[in-house]
Amino acid sequence: MPQPVKHSTDTLLDAVRALVLDGGPAAASARAVCLATGASSGSVYHRFPRRDDLVAAAWLRAQDRFLRAYLDALNPPDAQGGVRAAVTVLTWCRAEPGDAALLMRHALRDLLRGEVSPALAERAEANRRALGEALAAVAAGTGHALGDVVLAVVDLPYAVARRTLRDGGPTDDDIRSVRRAATLLLAG
Repeated sequence: MPQPVKHSTDTLLDAVRALVLDGGPAAASARAVCLATGASSGSVYHRFPRRDDLVAAAWLRAQDRFLRAYLDALNPPDAQGGVRAAVTVLTWCRAEPGDAALLMRHALRDLLRGEVSPALAERAEANRRALGEALAAVAAGTGHALGDVVLAVVDLPYAVARRTLRDGGPTDDDIRSVRRAATLLLAG
């Protein structure tokens, strides 16, 4: 009979996120995760054979969580979907401040020292493709240039989210402002 798992993967990835946010990318070593969680090094290395896999998995988990909400908001791919997605950036940041801070402060490439496992690299590429396809669908659905859609539903809410996360998180006024701005940018 297999041994029960004492330290879940989420527990390990939560520790990675906290270490990166508190001490920067270099702080998230397997040893530091073991110290933070009480997990054995074998438990960590069994799931994440490389340090880069460990930090990539934490970052991609945050991105996956965000993209579930964001891509859902983009459906149907029309102007209203674009506005919903822009607002979702802020409401998700308010609901998930730890994951939001990880995504807003660090690009995946900034966390890595080398290569990640093929499975994690493919997951990152699949997320990039899904986002690109969804934004292209909104551009087609609204008749706007892709660059204009990206400005309205990515760049604008991202800039506001970054600022508000530094200042304690998005407020209702921030959300209303992003809704108004995205609506204006995506108006026919």
